[in-house]
Amino acid sequence: MDLNQAKKLPTCAELNNLDIVDYLASIGHFPRKIKGHNYWYLSPLRTEKTPSFKVNRNLNRWKDFGTGEGSSLVDFGIRYFNCTIKELLITLSGPFS
Repeated sequence: MDLNQAKKLPTCAELNNLDIVDYLASIGHFPRKIKGHNYWYLSPLRTEKTPSFKVNRNLNRWKDFGTGEGSSLVDFGIRYFNCTIKELLITLSGPFS
Protein backbone atom coordinates (compact mmCIF):
# COMPACT_ATOMS: atom_id res chain seq x y z
CA MET A 1 0.00 0.00 0.00
CA ASP A 2 1.41 3.39 -0.94
CA LEU A 3 0.98 6.54 1.13
CA ASN A 4 -1.89 7.78 -1.05
CA GLN A 5 -3.91 4.68 -0.14
CA ALA A 6 -3.26 4.96 3.60
CA LYS A 7 -6.25 5.93 5.72
CA LYS A 8 -6.31 9.63 6.56
CA LEU A 9 -6.18 10.26 10.28
CA PRO A 10 -8.89 12.46 11.77
CA THR A 11 -7.90 15.88 13.05
CA CYS A 12 -8.23 16.93 16.68
CA ALA A 13 -10.99 19.33 15.64
CA GLU A 14 -12.93 16.49 13.97
CA LEU A 15 -12.59 14.30 17.06
CA ASN A 16 -13.65 17.12 19.37
CA ASN A 17 -16.85 17.43 17.34
CA LEU A 18 -17.81 13.82 18.20
CA ASP A 19 -20.42 13.55 20.94
CA ILE A 20 -18.67 12.64 24.21
CA VAL A 21 -21.77 10.89 25.61
CA ASP A 22 -21.97 8.67 22.51
CA TYR A 23 -18.23 8.01 22.63
CA LEU A 24 -18.35 7.00 26.29
CA ALA A 25 -21.20 4.59 25.50
CA SER A 26 -19.12 3.09 22.67
CA ILE A 27 -16.39 2.19 25.18
CA GLY A 28 -18.81 0.86 27.79
CA HIS A 29 -19.45 3.84 30.07
CA PHE A 30 -23.03 4.90 30.72
CA PRO A 31 -24.44 7.75 32.81
CA ARG A 32 -25.70 7.04 36.32
CA LYS A 33 -27.80 10.21 36.30
CA ILE A 34 -28.98 12.69 33.69
CA LYS A 35 -30.13 16.16 34.66
CA GLY A 36 -30.81 18.48 31.74
CA HIS A 37 -27.68 18.63 29.60
CA ASN A 38 -25.53 17.13 32.37
CA TYR A 39 -24.69 13.43 32.28
CA TRP A 40 -23.09 12.07 35.46
CA TYR A 41 -20.82 9.00 35.41
CA LEU A 42 -18.60 7.02 37.67
CA SER A 43 -15.25 8.32 36.50
CA PRO A 44 -13.78 6.23 33.67
CA LEU A 45 -10.38 7.61 34.69
CA ARG A 46 -10.26 6.28 38.25
CA THR A 47 -12.17 4.14 40.74
CA GLU A 48 -15.03 5.73 42.65
CA LYS A 49 -18.43 4.86 44.13
CA THR A 50 -20.23 8.18 43.69
CA PRO A 51 -20.53 9.71 40.20
CA SER A 52 -18.35 12.81 39.96
CA PHE A 53 -17.54 12.76 36.26
CA LYS A 54 -19.85 15.11 34.37
CA VAL A 55 -20.39 15.61 30.66
CA ASN A 56 -22.26 18.71 29.59
CA ARG A 57 -23.75 17.45 26.34
CA ASN A 58 -24.72 20.94 25.21
CA LEU A 59 -21.10 22.15 25.45
CA ASN A 60 -19.64 18.69 24.62
CA ARG A 61 -17.17 19.02 27.49
CA TRP A 62 -16.33 16.78 30.45
CA LYS A 63 -15.14 17.49 33.99
CA ASP A 64 -13.91 15.05 36.61
CA PHE A 65 -14.69 16.77 39.90
CA GLY A 66 -12.53 14.26 41.78
CA THR A 67 -9.37 15.42 40.02
CA GLY A 68 -10.36 18.85 38.71
CA GLU A 69 -9.50 17.79 35.15
CA GLY A 70 -11.74 18.34 32.19
CA SER A 71 -11.96 19.55 28.62
CA SER A 72 -12.57 18.03 25.19
CA LEU A 73 -12.85 14.50 23.81
CA VAL A 74 -9.22 14.60 22.67
CA ASP A 75 -8.04 15.51 26.18
CA PHE A 76 -10.20 12.72 27.60
CA GLY A 77 -8.80 10.19 25.12
CA ILE A 78 -5.19 11.08 25.87
CA ARG A 79 -5.87 10.63 29.58
CA TYR A 80 -8.05 7.50 29.18
CA PHE A 81 -5.67 5.64 26.86
CA ASN A 82 -2.51 7.15 28.41
CA CYS A 83 -1.14 7.98 24.98
CA THR A 84 0.12 10.77 22.74
CA ILE A 85 -2.10 12.81 20.45
CA LYS A 86 -0.83 10.90 17.41
CA GLU A 87 -1.52 7.54 19.07
CA LEU A 88 -5.01 8.76 19.96
CA LEU A 89 -5.71 9.88 16.39
CA ILE A 90 -4.70 6.41 15.16
CA THR A 91 -6.84 4.71 17.85
CA LEU A 92 -9.89 6.83 17.09
CA SER A 93 -9.59 6.53 13.32
CA GLY A 94 -11.45 3.21 13.59
CA PRO A 95 -15.16 2.41 13.28
CA PHE A 96 -16.49 4.95 15.82
CA SER A 97 -15.22 7.95 13.91
